[in-house]
Order: sequence, then structure tokens, then C-alpha cells
Amino acid sequence: TITSGNLSITYTNENAFNLTGLIPLAEEEVQDKASKIEFTITNNGNLKAYVEIGMTEITIPNEFKNQDFMYAIYDEDNNMITRGDFSGIGSNTDITMYRNIEFNPEDSKDYTAYIWINETPEDQTAMMNKTFKAKMQITGYIKPTKYEDPSGANSPVLASGMIPVVYDNISGNWEVADTNANWYSYGGQKWANAVTTSSSTYRTAEVGTEIPMSAINSMWVWIPRYKYRIPSNIGSSSNVTSPPEIDVVFESGTETTGSTLSSCPITSTSCYYTHPAFRDGSSVYKTTAYDQGGWDEELEGIWVGKFETSGDETTPTIKPDVISLRWQNISTQFDTSLKFAGGTRNTSNGTVTFSGNSTYGLTSSTDTHMMKNTEWGAVAYLSQSKYGKMGNSNYSGANKEIYINNSSGTYTGRSGGSPNASGTTYGSYSYNDKACTSSTCTGSVTTNAGQGASTTGTIYGIYDMSGGVQEYTMGNWAGTIGSSGFTTSTFPGGSSGSKYYEKYTGTSSSTPDTTKSIKGDATYETMNWYSDYADFPYASYPWSVRGAYYGSTSAAGAFRSGPDTGASSSDYGFRVALIP
Repeated sequence: TITSGNLSITYTNENAFNLTGLIPLAEEEVQDKASKIEFTITNNGNLKAYVEIGMTEITIPNEFKNQDFMYAIYDEDNNMITRGDFSGIGSNTDITMYRNIEFNPEDSKDYTAYIWINETPEDQTAMMNKTFKAKMQITGYIKPTKYEDPSGANSPVLASGMIPVVYDNISGNWEVADTNANWYSYGGQKWANAVTTSSSTYRTAEVGTEIPMSAINSMWVWIPRYKYRIPSNIGSSSNVTSPPEIDVVFESGTETTGSTLSSCPITSTSCYYTHPAFRDGSSVYKTTAYDQGGWDEELEGIWVGKFETSGDETTPTIKPDVISLRWQNISTQFDTSLKFAGGTRNTSNGTVTFSGNSTYGLTSSTDTHMMKNTEWGAVAYLSQSKYGKMGNSNYSGANKEIYINNSSGTYTGRSGGSPNASGTTYGSYSYNDKACTSSTCTGSVTTNAGQGASTTGTIYGIYDMSGGVQEYTMGNWAGTIGSSGFTTSTFPGGSSGSKYYEKYTGTSSSTPDTTKSIKGDATYETMNWYSDYADFPYASYPWSVRGAYYGSTSAAGAFRSGPDTGASSSDYGFRVALIP
């Protein structure tokens, strides 16, 4: 049985504004002398309603300077709830003055709207003997119930063009998710997934519509904002075969509840620290902005490429069961990452701009960029928490570690079925548990053998964090160019530091330490976890490499870090992050 609700909003004053004799008023004179209209709004329905107050049928004479023409609305307790001017408003243009006023069933509230001329208008003479006309416009609506994850994780912020998806285990296809239902559950290792496509049909498709992999050109996973605490084994000099669970607590919106860097140093096991991948880098730093990571604003979360990048330099993709994009130096990898959202890097000064890209449906308001060390760390730490593979009861002991992608053919999303499997051309299993004997995996399904290579141990996690190809990240030693293809002047944002890379300083050596490493970047804090080697960029090898490659067996993993020159190579790839 489905019963619809009844929404009814009553507006008790149908009179239009028709205000004459307006004069310039000081702020304190408004309620006594300004023209006004009084009205009552009542919710006669049986559902909570939300109301917007605005004006319609506006007539403003050309002689009016709109910034001098003012309005204000007061509630029944004589509190001013909004105030503004008519800048940018012309005749026959509607204006919203106040929105999202909550009305429970049977609520009734009185309001008064005032109109007046600013105390010191620019040209009083031109405004004389003119008439302004408008009607109040009250709009009532019901907000759809928004799904909230019991874990407290921030709801995914979908960029324009992104399609939320869930996996249908029966058909083996991804389908459009209902964002008002439980399309993700971080407590159940079901991280939120989204895709892009060149088809406008799928972007507007109904819930439940299957999107074939052939129509998908990129896949993304949401990493919500969180604070974390590592309870033990920080900076270990010997192999840690059973690392601890990282204590992760999701934060609401852009709220920062973690301790400051000064009170929560990299060696601390007792305090919580808001992960720097979500922070404003101009607010969190040791010496200069961005030296501890961060973006140019506080973030509710980030989207991360579900697989290593594939495709080509002109039209990159993020998909399973295809060959990783290799043979690019870091500057080319960085420029390729921008193309998902139509980004370009100015080859004179390194400035990055976006114009959108219809191939993926992403607009100029979206930023796609090559993954940084701190962003890699944000994924690795979440995987090692109760919300990731560490918390997945389908795995135990050594199998809590992310399984290696053992495809020597560098196919994305493949798995060896264990953390340390030796390489095979196609890998042993695909991301959906099917066995692989060729480039297309059609063999029998072995439960969790392929999905064990994701950060959740389910199909909803991020793959290729261990093995596959080694992934360059935008972690750099002291602005050193190496063989990256950048120049000092064409570093993205400049070699002095920017939101697009971490700039490491300190003693030039390959060993991570507390003076060089960034808290949250999965270098010093997680040294030798799961026996993953931890090496650091330095003067001769100034760029970070993560994950290791398919042949590294026990040395590969999400906590593996190393240095290199930034040159192109047959087994070096990269990953993309997206900021909506």
C-alpha cells in the first residue's frame, strides 16, 4: 500500500505590492516608514513542508539603481530573517528572498516584507515620480527523503555528469542507483560508486537502468571526510605482518573535529587527526601552505578513480579489464588527468583551468587531477579501518591485506587471489571474481578471489592499489624536476607549492622520517606494514611511486612507497582524483 502525502500552503494576502511615495530611509527608520505588506503562511497538509518567499511580476523603472532599492522580511517575533537589494534584477524577473523555511503540519507563521530606498541613493532626482510593482510569491514543496548512512559518512557530492551506480550480482551489470535509498553503506564495506558516460541518455535514465560497461568511460569511488588515529606500529623499522586497525571517525560536512598538527604529531597514537586530503592546505601546514597536503578549500570528500588510468593521452578512461595507460612521464600523466574535466595546464606558468568535457559529461566546475600522496593515503587508511577490507569478516589473517593485481599484461582490476601471488599474463581473476585465461575473463566465479583485490574486499572498493603497474603520485622532493617533463615555471601552480602536489623537504635520503613525511600520506606512519617497503623521494629520485608492480609479490601493497625520476616507463601508470 502506497499513500501519498497532502501538501497545502495557504497564503492569506493576495494583494499586490503597489508602492508609491517611497523616500530614502536610514536603516533604523525602515519598520516605521517603509512600505510594507503583511502575510501569513499556513501548512494545512500532513507532511513537513519547506517554503520559499520571493517576488514575481516585478516592474522596476529604468531610472532605478537596483543596488539602491532594498527589501527585508521580518518574522512574527520581529526578527529580520533576510535583507537584500535588487542588483541584477530587471522587469519580469523573479527573485527568491528567503528559502528553506520549515513548516510542520498545521504550522502557521506571520511575516512582513518591507521595501525602501537606500539612505544615500546614487541619483535621487532620476528616481522621482516612478513606481515599482511586484507580487509576493510563496512556493511550498516537499523534500525527498535523503538517504543517510548510519556510519555518519558524508553523502557523496556528485559532479554534474556523474551517475550514481550499484552492482547487480545477477546480471553482472552496473545500474543507476536510487540516491534516496541505501546505494552505499560504509559500515558494510559498500563504498559509493559513480560512473561517467558519453551518452546523455544514461545520464537522465531512471533508477534501475543498466549501464553496460561498453558505455562507461570512467568509474569513481567516494572517500568521505574523516579523522583517524593509528593505535600502534607507527614508524616501524621491521616488518609488521599484522598491522593494527586504523581508527576512523567520519566527520560531518566540512567540520574539523581532529586535533591540530602541533598537538597531534606524526608519532602520536592517542589523538585523532583530520586527514589532510580533505583540508584547506592554506590552513594546515608546518612552514608554508600545502607542505602538509590539502586543497584550496575544506572538502566533504573526494572521488578517486576505481582503477588505474587506461585509454590514451587524448581520451583517458578508468575501467576494469583493459590495459593500463603507461609510457608517459609525470608531466604528461598530470596533463592527461586534467582531460576528464577538460582541463589544461598553461605551459608558461603552470596555471590549471577547466572548461568541461562532454565526452564524460563533466563541467568546468569539476576538477580532475593526478592523485597526490595524501589522497593515496586517505584511501589506504580507510581500507585499513573497520569500513574497509580490514573490517570485512569474509577475510582473516594475512588475507586482510589487499590482494595483488598479478597481471604482467597490466590489465586493470585483476587479482592474484591472494596478497602475494606471482604474475601471470592476464592475472588470475577479474574484479568481479571471474577466472581469467585471456584478456576477457569468462571463467568460473570464485567468491572473493577477485574482489579481495579491492580496498573493501567487495566489488564497491578501489582496485589496483597493490600490483598492476606502479603508480606515480604527485609527491615531489623540494621542487626538483628530475625527468618529469616539467620545468620550474610549468609546475602545476608553481614549484613553490600548490594544491596539486605535496612538496617534501628535509634531509635528502630514501628513508622516511618524522621531519620529511606528511601525517596521513602512508609513508612513515605505516612503514613496513604487511612487509611493504617504504622508501622516500629524494634529490636524485624526486618523485613518489606507490603500490609496486605485478611482480613485486610480498613487497607490493597499498602501503608500498618508493622514489623515481619521473620518467616514462613500461610498468609505470597513475590514478586520477576528482573534486566536484
